[in-house]
Amino acid sequence: MTRRYMTVGILFFFLFNGLLPAQQETTKVTLQKDDNSVEKLPLFIKAREASAERYKFAAGKGAQILPTPDGRSFYILWFPKGTSSKNPPPMIFTLHGHGSWAFDEFFLWQPHIAKAGYGIVALQWWFGEGEKPNDYYLPREIVHNMAKILGVQNIAKRSVLAHGFSRGSANIYGVTALDNKTDKFIFMTIANAGKAGDDFPINREIENGLLGPQPLKDTLWITYAGANDPHPDRDGIAGMRKAQDWIKRYGGSIVSAIEDAKGDHGGFHRNPANVENALDTFKRSLNDAENQKKKK
Repeated sequence: MTRRYMTVGILFFFLFNGLLPAQQETTKVTLQKDDNSVEKLPLFIKAREASAERYKFAAGKGAQILPTPDGRSFYILWFPKGTSSKNPPPMIFTLHGHGSWAFDEFFLWQPHIAKAGYGIVALQWWFGEGEKPNDYYLPREIVHNMAKILGVQNIAKRSVLAHGFSRGSANIYGVTALDNKTDKFIFMTIANAGKAGDDFPINREIENGLLGPQPLKDTLWITYAGANDPHPDRDGIAGMRKAQDWIKRYGGSIVSAIEDAKGDHGGFHRNPANVENALDTFKRSLNDAENQKKKK
């Protein structure tokens, strides 16, 4: 008995004086822990395996990974230091390209928005296999999920910079038009290397007047095109100039048209100057809008 008490006393002495080795710290991503946990979602498991390094990056930055409101997919949510859903900053809402993962978008955006003080929602809108329209969320489904996600986080109306890359860009026109008719979360949109192709039904709806004569009225846009894009008429400079005309035809305004002489299809993020240009434009336009409100 005495020996046991002596052993406990010795252990207490070492613990108190910090002489025992400390337990190593580990960084863990925040995952929802309940019956609808994202960890049980096959799509999340597949994405984590396919994009392991970028998943680790998200984990290291303290990102939250949550199931979408409809339970079909997941999204990455991150706030910069000093902000949260109680005092949310302006947000990026981003759609990845074809056959890609939300972890890619988070990886590409996070260093820039951390510096700018913006949060992000990166939606996994591809379901992990196939390239048909129904292998992805359709624009109305995107807007439905986006509104619920942003609403729960208390994000202010007209404070979101929407972004779509490649196939995400081809669908961001419809997402912006639908949001413009309903919740109006989006303040500005980046169409990154993807014009409004008529192979996507939502763009045909816009062209046929099914969303009204000017569904992009009062929307603000940034476009990106690289001179070395392998599909210049669709995603490159020629294609995105057509996209600018298309946007204006349906009521939108082009605030900035980025044309990178050395850029390729993914050149928007590869050249930090392009991203900083877009974020500066967003910030300046937000400030201008706020000043206009104060004058009224």
